[in-house]
Amino acid sequence: MGIIKKIIFGDKDFTEKQEKTRKLFMYLVSGGVTTVVNWVAYILFDKLITTGMSVQLFGKDFSLKFIINQIVCWVLAVLVAYFLNRITVFRSKGNIMRELLSFAGARIISFLVLELGLYSLMIWATVSMTGHEISYPMTHFGSFAFTYEYLVKLINSVFIVIANYVMSKLMVFKKKDMVDYNSEEASSEKDAKNA
Repeated sequence: MGIIKKIIFGDKDFTEKQEKTRKLFMYLVSGGVTTVVNWVAYILFDKLITTGMSVQLFGKDFSLKFIINQIVCWVLAVLVAYFLNRITVFRSKGNIMRELLSFAGARIISFLVLELGLYSLMIWATVSMTGHEISYPMTHFGSFAFTYEYLVKLINSVFIVIANYVMSKLMVFKKKDMVDYNSEEASSEKDAKNA
């Protein structure tokens, strides 16, 4: 098996420490891929849907476009993240429906608290501190304007990655369902092979 395949899917010859390092690395890679999917979907939605779509709640104007955009991006990111985590990080053989529902449940908590709650708070704080609209460009890359909104989303992504790993490990992927090359059974097979 090639080294890249071993890193992606694990290997029975890895020590426990190597496997932990591999899992962490693959979680960061899958988190990176998921973040890219989330960002691309977010920017595409932002550029393609140009209507403001405001709604008033508790006497304040909220952007319905922002909420719909976050939901669309979240659904795509959750699907990508679940399958990458299942296959490469936790190497689970558990029931897909149970795991996917648990995964989605954990992500709903993360979505409500971090992607809507903390994100909205960070937008409010940014507008209050800078005095600029959230869509105000901080810098330009060619014709692409990097706005305060994008900066807030980037910072918020860090909190999301950390929270999602903890919830996946504690709530979704059960140890009994994971491929464990370092179990006693696998160690016995390894010893028999080396004898």
